[in-house]
Amino acid sequence: MSERRASFSDPDTHFQLMRSRSPVHVDGFKKGEPTGVVTCLSCWRSARNSDHICHRWDCPQKHARSRWYWRQH
Repeated sequence: MSERRASFSDPDTHFQLMRSRSPVHVDGFKKGEPTGVVTCLSCWRSARNSDHICHRWDCPQKHARSRWYWRQH
């Protein structure tokens, strides 16, 4: 029987889509608009895709990936 793999969308994992805190002329996003950056709320590392976050070695969410990622690898 295969072991269940954690997904970033599971209710027991915690990620946040970051929003811009600056005006549009600073980063190209309106203040409050999602930037496309996903942050792990356990280790505070981030990336443009939750599958690409380089988590800290001791992060409890370091193996959380999308179901698409697990099917591909």
